[in-house]
Amino acid sequence: MKTSTITQSRIVSTLMVLFALTLFSTQASAGVMDFTFGPVAHEGTELHELAMISLTQNGGGTTYFTNGQGRILDVQAKKCDDGRVRASVQRVYIPRNYVAGSLEGTQAIEATYDTLHELARQGNKVGEYTMIPASVGADAFSCGASIAMALDSE
Repeated sequence: MKTSTITQSRIVSTLMVLFALTLFSTQASAGVMDFTFGPVAHEGTELHELAMISLTQNGGGTTYFTNGQGRILDVQAKKCDDGRVRASVQRVYIPRNYVAGSLEGTQAIEATYDTLHELARQGNKVGEYTMIPASVGADAFSCGASIAMALDSE
């Protein structure tokens, strides 16, 4: 009798675990896809436009955008087998009039800010952002990341 109760208990426990896995598996897989490749970029959104430019320009590799006011986006995109587009976006910010540890550092940051401002004025807008050359974007993104780390350590 005791063996029958243990067996029934194991069967019920196993069924509950299988039910829970079935219930939450689709949500979990979407979460993993979002983490790995970024969220789905729905048509008509600014994210979709940025992702499509990234796909067009360099196959979804890193593409940089700026709003001309210190914001730099690092966009990477992937077109899934089902036709949906996923986009990963990292953002950094270069504040205007940021004072670095040295005069040369402060001047370099100001020059980067001014370059981004000029590129944003001259380029074609995608929403509020303008695509910038990869070399300028990589330097500006690195500069913004350094500023963020310096501000976080204070």
